[in-house]
Amino acid sequence: MPSFEVRFIKTVCDDTGHEHRACQATFTVEAPSLTDAVRRAEVDFCRQKQVHDWTIFADAVEFRSPTALERAWAS
Repeated sequence: MPSFEVRFIKTVCDDTGHEHRACQATFTVEAPSLTDAVRRAEVDFCRQKQVHDWTIFADAVEFRSPTALERAWAS
């Protein structure tokens, strides 16, 4: 089963007004599809933060599936 890296990102402003992207959490999820991986990561994030809606702590979800080279090294 493929493994996906799912990150929860929050955009924050510094004291000069410049925006920065801050990673709130990262999950490595094994799932049959990217959609399932994101859903599973959302559940894990909510459980970790003890909330029902992940958007309380993050603005966006980023994801990455392993490249062919990474899959070859893993096997």
